[in-house]
Amino acid sequence: MNNFFGWLLKKNLRYLTAALLLIGWQIFAVRVFPARCPTARNILPAPTDVVLMGYELLGRGELGMHIMASIRRVAAGFLIALSCGTLLGVLMGVNRELRKRLQLLIVMLRPIPPFAWIPLGLLWFGVGDAEAVMVIMLSGVFHVALHTLHGIDGIDPALVRVASSLGVNRFQRITKIVLPGMMPEFFFGLRTALAFCWVAVVGAEMVGSVSGLGYLILDSRNRGLPQLAVLGMVLIGFIGTVFDSFLVGVKKLILPWDTR
Repeated sequence: MNNFFGWLLKKNLRYLTAALLLIGWQIFAVRVFPARCPTARNILPAPTDVVLMGYELLGRGELGMHIMASIRRVAAGFLIALSCGTLLGVLMGVNRELRKRLQLLIVMLRPIPPFAWIPLGLLWFGVGDAEAVMVIMLSGVFHVALHTLHGIDGIDPALVRVASSLGVNRFQRITKIVLPGMMPEFFFGLRTALAFCWVAVVGAEMVGSVSGLGYLILDSRNRGLPQLAVLGMVLIGFIGTVFDSFLVGVKKLILPWDTR
């Protein structure tokens, strides 16, 4: 019996930890904090307050609209970053001259915070989805490009030399050796880029949008509803985790031999 409960605890430890954190948060927000601060409920909402706020917005159709707006922008920006970053990384990986010209520029651009691009996005595209998509794309494209390049660099040069000696042309080397060899690092880059895209959407929607979860978080200040801000943060974390889990599942399907 003890072994059974030990196994059950081990398998469900993360869920038990999350439940304990929620219970602790509820007790602190409802009992402990209000005893020391009369305005506690206006500063730190309890989990039940967050759930009730979500239920209210869901019933009005407002929550679904904000969620779909953020998903639409992240999906558009991420897909553009995926396409451009992959192409750029592969080209730099197989063309040394292009690599010398572009790698330093990309390394310099990657650390720039996504929020720094927002003023330029507003000047170029105005208020709307285009500005948000641009910021989201720029937050992910350099990660995809560099991880793709690193994946190509990690390929055993002996494989390329053997293929060349056997008369394999450049297109076949790319499709048969380069692309399969770079995939583990490539998927790691996709997960990193996707995380940065979800970070970027918050700032982009706070400044240049009137919908989305980032706007919802900003609007919580205007409404004086901290539970609205917490709801937006929880949803961003949850949806981002779902997207990341999807990428992990695709990676396991395509690369079952890679255990990273």
